[in-house]
Amino acid sequence: MKQRNTFSGIILLGIGLFYFANRMNIELLQPYLTWPSILIIIGIALLFQSGSGKDSSSIFSGVFLTGLGVHFHAAEIVATWPEPLQVIILLVGISFLIQYRKTKEGLIPGLLLSLLALWLLFFKSNTPSVENIFVKAEDFWPIILMVIGAYLMFFKKK
Repeated sequence: MKQRNTFSGIILLGIGLFYFANRMNIELLQPYLTWPSILIIIGIALLFQSGSGKDSSSIFSGVFLTGLGVHFHAAEIVATWPEPLQVIILLVGISFLIQYRKTKEGLIPGLLLSLLALWLLFFKSNTPSVENIFVKAEDFWPIILMVIGAYLMFFKKK
């Protein structure tokens, strides 16, 4: 019951602060009072909920939503910010890896998705020779991910 109160309290406090700052019309905060800030508030509340007790089921969602909110803010500020596809894949990979640290589940998907995102971020657009090598693999990576996911779901039992 205490975890539910923590989550609800952080959500209400964060959204209240969000609308109070919006109402006070503070010029310094106006660029940040947008919907990605709500994602960050919800993500932080989920992270506090997962960190406040033994329940770690919301750590993945907390990391993902916080990162997504930061991504959308950074995309408006930084002109060379990466495309959403690469960042979202990287956020899912990082979320799996952080979840793995606490629950010991999700290491393989976290590593695969993080490596895929890093490849999409750095190698695909910068080096044509690497792109030529992996041009056929690029067409099949969604299928490869689905096969690995199905294997982990249905065939790999402890």
